[in-house]
Amino acid sequence: MHDVHLESRELVVRSGKGNKTRTVFLSDKLVRLIRDYMKQERGQYGLAHVSPYLFLSNRSQQLSRITAFKFFVKYSEGTGIHPPISPHDLRHFFCSNALEKGLNVHEVAAIAGHSNIHTTLMYTNPSRKKILEKINSL
Repeated sequence: MHDVHLESRELVVRSGKGNKTRTVFLSDKLVRLIRDYMKQERGQYGLAHVSPYLFLSNRSQQLSRITAFKFFVKYSEGTGIHPPISPHDLRHFFCSNALEKGLNVHEVAAIAGHSNIHTTLMYTNPSRKKILEKINSL
């Protein structure tokens, strides 16, 4: 909880991929969703008053990686997506979408915690539609 800074729209990820620490910026929509969760749902968990974690489970002070993965499977199946989306798929989608929406490779690398820019460049595969749009603009 001490790493979530909604006023400045950022949170600190500690021990992320590659055991790295980085700051992640939050959209206004995500800040609203987190505030709603904290106000309406988080307090319903028995350990909410003592847990330092934002996301909790009924049995623990923190939500486990396995439980989060099971949520991805459950909601993927509920929407008819097969095979189910994984947290890694969401990360891939975020990086690809951020590049398409105009963030540059260095910005996306910083957000994703990539120490090597070539890792981020893997997400720059343009779609057929984007290539045709660019060709038509020549």
